[in-house]
Amino acid sequence: MKNSLILILKILFVVVLVRWLGEKFYDSWVKVGDGISASKQPITINWAYGIVAAGGFCASMLTSAMVWRWLAAKMGDRSPAVPVLGAYTFSQMGKYIPGKVWLLFMRIERAGRFGMSARVCTLATILENALYMISGGLVGMAAIVHLADHIDARFRPFIWPVTVVAIAALLVVCYPPVFYGMVNRIMRRLKQTIVPPQEQLGVGTLAFAAIGFVPCWIFGGIALWASTQAVHPIALADCWWFPGAFALSVIIGMGSFLPGGALVRESLLTIAVMLQLSRTIPQQDAWVIAGIVAVLQRLFQVIAEAVLGISGAMITGVRATTPPSAAAESQ
Repeated sequence: MKNSLILILKILFVVVLVRWLGEKFYDSWVKVGDGISASKQPITINWAYGIVAAGGFCASMLTSAMVWRWLAAKMGDRSPAVPVLGAYTFSQMGKYIPGKVWLLFMRIERAGRFGMSARVCTLATILENALYMISGGLVGMAAIVHLADHIDARFRPFIWPVTVVAIAALLVVCYPPVFYGMVNRIMRRLKQTIVPPQEQLGVGTLAFAAIGFVPCWIFGGIALWASTQAVHPIALADCWWFPGAFALSVIIGMGSFLPGGALVRESLLTIAVMLQLSRTIPQQDAWVIAGIVAVLQRLFQVIAEAVLGISGAMITGVRATTPPSAAAESQ
């Protein structure tokens, strides 16, 4: 009953958001016609920047993979780094399969070929996702503060207090007893052994891992800039807050009932790019360009995930010469 209610709320959220954004985009498209109103030139795409955007996504995924591997190593895993990183990139394609647990199954199976235990793989993945969200929340605060000018003047005085409270809450979550309380609930649901206090990582390790994910958001912001640059010239310095916008799109994208946060992420990125472009071009033009940018952003991300996923499949396609059980015993 609870899961059904959550799904219904997610569907309502996505429908309302996409409907509102669709109306904005359609109205702007009608006004713009075949060319943007400022120059009367047709909209074209510079695909060379797609390489930059895809590269940003590749760098983001590899950074996340290395932090995941580091967390596993902190828990005693000694499996070879390159193959398990390949297991990580291969498993990322599983997030597009309904029921996100497929990602975990794929990662356990591939990493297990090289000695990583299912328990360590599961726990490292849970830690990775939780710390990834905490890191994204902290980076996303920069975008919220930057967007204060676009918020109703009556609510602006609350921006900083709310931001401070949100940051404090995220820091509290990093406190091991609080953090592992949530982790152990997930472990029970997955029918895995909970993490006893003596095996829990310290607050310094958790904080360092959360900081380690910050480059992921920076690379994602660069990818968003490159996707925008592919459609309309924009200075990289003016997009300094795009990592925060990208982070918020990923976190809030969890409200989507579709794999990969589809539609919600695109909607939020459209709004972010529109707000930036509308500073220098007519708003109806900004809406149209931003909508195209959001679609390109997803396209470049899928290309990056496919390239790394196929590479990971090739790296992990051959089983290790040492049986996983023997490798685990040698640890």
